[in-house]
Amino acid sequence: MSRILETFIACYHERFLKQTPTFDATLLGFLKKLQYVLLDESHLPSAQLTYALEQLQIRSEEPMKVAITGQFSSGKSTFLNALLAKNILPTGITPVTSKVNYIRYGDAFKIRVHYKDGRDEYHNIATIARFTDQRENVEDIAYLVLYAPLNILKDIVFVDTPGLNSQAASDTQTTEKVLREVDGIIWLTLIDNAGKMSELHVLEAYLGKYQNKSLCVLNQKDKFTEAQVSQTEEYVKTAFKEFFSDVIPISARQALESRSHDKKVMMQERLDAFMQSLHVKLEKSGDKLDFAQIEQDFKAYEASLDVILQSDLGANLELLKASNIDKVLDFIRNEIQPKATQSKEFAIKKEIEEITGKLIAQHELFIAIYDQLLNEILRFESEATALFTDLKGKFSHDLKSAFMRIEQIIDTIADAIYNQVTREKKVRYEARKEGFFSKRIAYAPFEYLAPKINSDLIYKNLFYDDNVIGKMFKQYVRSLGAIQNEVNDKNRLVYRSLEHGILKWQAPYEIIRKSEALHSDIEFANLRRFASKVYETILKPFNDEIADSYAKISSEFNHLSSAVSFNYQNATEVCVAFLENKIEKSLKLYEENPTKFSLYQPKIEEIKERLRTAFHLYELENMMNTRHTFLSKDYDRLIVHFQEIKDAKVAFIEEKKARHSKFIEQITLLVNEIA
Repeated sequence: MSRILETFIACYHERFLKQTPTFDATLLGFLKKLQYVLLDESHLPSAQLTYALEQLQIRSEEPMKVAITGQFSSGKSTFLNALLAKNILPTGITPVTSKVNYIRYGDAFKIRVHYKDGRDEYHNIATIARFTDQRENVEDIAYLVLYAPLNILKDIVFVDTPGLNSQAASDTQTTEKVLREVDGIIWLTLIDNAGKMSELHVLEAYLGKYQNKSLCVLNQKDKFTEAQVSQTEEYVKTAFKEFFSDVIPISARQALESRSHDKKVMMQERLDAFMQSLHVKLEKSGDKLDFAQIEQDFKAYEASLDVILQSDLGANLELLKASNIDKVLDFIRNEIQPKATQSKEFAIKKEIEEITGKLIAQHELFIAIYDQLLNEILRFESEATALFTDLKGKFSHDLKSAFMRIEQIIDTIADAIYNQVTREKKVRYEARKEGFFSKRIAYAPFEYLAPKINSDLIYKNLFYDDNVIGKMFKQYVRSLGAIQNEVNDKNRLVYRSLEHGILKWQAPYEIIRKSEALHSDIEFANLRRFASKVYETILKPFNDEIADSYAKISSEFNHLSSAVSFNYQNATEVCVAFLENKIEKSLKLYEENPTKFSLYQPKIEEIKERLRTAFHLYELENMMNTRHTFLSKDYDRLIVHFQEIKDAKVAFIEEKKARHSKFIEQITLLVNEIA
């Protein structure tokens, strides 16, 4: 249980209490900080960005690079062997090096062969000619890295290149690319070739822009007199000053021959030879080891070391001095290296600016994309509010017109009823005394005209013969249906405006791909996913409101239609019955006491009022003929709800934008630190 708790606490600390590491003020420290920030999982970094930042750090930590170049057969490999004080690279009368060789420091001698398909192979250094000699089958090889435990390589990476006058265009292109990347260039030429037109053309084509980091080395000075060497040196310095910072004549052969001046080098060579011999014997011996022979070989190895330690190397030192090779090394250390450090820092800073600029551009692109969507939503909400306001006024007027048609129908019915209110003769009997002194009561008849409603004729005229009222109500229902359909169509058109704009926004971003390798694959995948779901994310809430409005107003229109169209005959009969009943009651009261009660005579306004009540017209008036019709209320609701949805979507998109703005701010702060 305690172990589980410890694991939980450790995970919690790592996830929620992660402390920001501190970084020193060096360029390397800044690069580590850059990786810490930009490769944080919140940035969703691409593999290409990770690789680019790792390469920058490697570049900042690795030694300076010095390229050895020149025309074919100028002795580049021999010269490099002289600089390294060891015969490592293959040499020959015909051009040999056809691949770029990076010569780096390593704990042991070995070569790494990098193929064009991405494979890496490690081999014994003795087999290097198989992979670099153009006379071999090396088409599939991209470049080689030669590792050697030589002190000079701790500070310098030498790059052995194919010549710039190669018949193979790819070799020349490869060398051109290398020259752009290295910190220093040593142009190697033979003294008797220096200054020829063929060489001038090559220099003009390839080295014109590298003067500040280029050295011209004139090889084979041992074959000429001091005067000849000096004359050639001065000529090259004058004629080719735009290409080189300095010109140094050397003898690579003398330098190689004098390498034995360094007793450590000689002792290392003896050790390498002894270990190689021992390795061969161990492989061949199998189970039977000749320990006596091994002991004898070891004693011979010790004896050779004693000879080296006791030897006088003065002649070799003189030969080394005559070779002038140390002047080349001095130029590298005193001229190229200081400039290389500045140049490397400048180049790395420029690369940082490019990388961060591309990342900022990515986030600015996303902000711009979300702004497009945001503007579309804001445009629509503003447009919808204006349209709904206009539609509210239009359809309120249409509803009032529909209500007036009901009033007209009621007026028609009222007129039909009123026209059938007639008078008929009736007789009433009034009690009277027969004489002044008589107590006998006699009943005398009195004629009068009583109101009468001819209901059968009313119904016949209104409902049976031409069905005038039925036709009027059918027309009324059709007009309501037309209003309803137009309302729904107009509302749908309002939504279609948003749908059209959003789908137009969606089209390019549903298939968008990153155009810059450093950009985040996941960010673009998330954008594609967001764009593909834009209906659910953005459109659906607006569409749901339109659908809800459709359901509500359909219900209200159905109520308006059924309220009168299915009840008009019954409402008329109720009105007529009411009038007949009232007439009948008035007759009865009148006959009982004519002096007190009068006969009831229906008036047109009273008939209309009774019909309005029977038709529930006052309820309909609240729905159709006020400042707040049911359509007005629905449009007010739509405007409010659309504003609420807009506010929610704006906040949602602004949150997405804020994330990218935060990243831009972080990156900008980093860039300002290195500026």
